[in-house]
Amino acid sequence: MPEQKDSEERKDEFIDVAEKLFKENGIVDTTVNSIVKEMDVAKGLFYYYFSSKDDIIDAISEKYNAVFNEMMSQEMNQPLYEERLEHFVENCVHSFHAMKDRLLGNGKADLSTLINKSRMEAEQVSVSGLAKMIEEGNRSGKLTVDQPKYFAEILIAGIVALVEEGKASEEEIVAMIMGLLRRSGKDEDHVGE
Repeated sequence: MPEQKDSEERKDEFIDVAEKLFKENGIVDTTVNSIVKEMDVAKGLFYYYFSSKDDIIDAISEKYNAVFNEMMSQEMNQPLYEERLEHFVENCVHSFHAMKDRLLGNGKADLSTLINKSRMEAEQVSVSGLAKMIEEGNRSGKLTVDQPKYFAEILIAGIVALVEEGKASEEEIVAMIMGLLRRSGKDEDHVGE
């Protein structure tokens, strides 16, 4: 007789198996049939939890972004603004790096749908958080950034590009971003001299 599992445990098992197969075979070449075969369950059980393969892709993306969000919010209780800002940037760089590592397949598998969806959601969260940090810096006089959201978008895009490129260490990326933030709006009268 098959082992009985609770609903969340079974759903998580579907997500984990689909993720494994996507990484091995790619999303296009992984079918619902291959997922249920790997789990040794009836196909109807898959459809009890998910209405389509796209739904399980969304669930995997949500899983990655839940981990990303958890990493982003760690230890953001420093009393000094500068420490919180630097910690936010460190968390951001580390979280994008960890997401990149988790989304690696076997090198041949096409995971672009999952990668793009997960990265886009993570970028939105990061931009929003960094924009709030920049606005706080503006209010306290630590920064003078005219368009905090646009500046945050530029910085997050830079972080993502540098992480994806893999040429700079996390520490180097943090130092570059913090250097840009520290110089933002400072000494504007002397720019270009």
